[in-house]
Amino acid sequence: MSNGEDANVCEFCTDGQVITREEELTFHQWTDRGYVFCSVNIPIGTCEKCGTKTWTEEAEAVIERTVREEYGKLP
Repeated sequence: MSNGEDANVCEFCTDGQVITREEELTFHQWTDRGYVFCSVNIPIGTCEKCGTKTWTEEAEAVIERTVREEYGKLP
């Protein structure tokens, strides 16, 4: 994104506004010790026009940290 004015414009359709809210993300991830099952709340941006969902590097860091924590609990 080039400037602050475009901060809430969808990068996919370039027409809709992106609304960000906390959403629960539940997933499983394969590891060398088996699957870990995770559930996290992260900020997810959703375009009000096309429905594209995105998240930031901060949200990605939360996901990665959660996987590492659950991995540490495996036998």
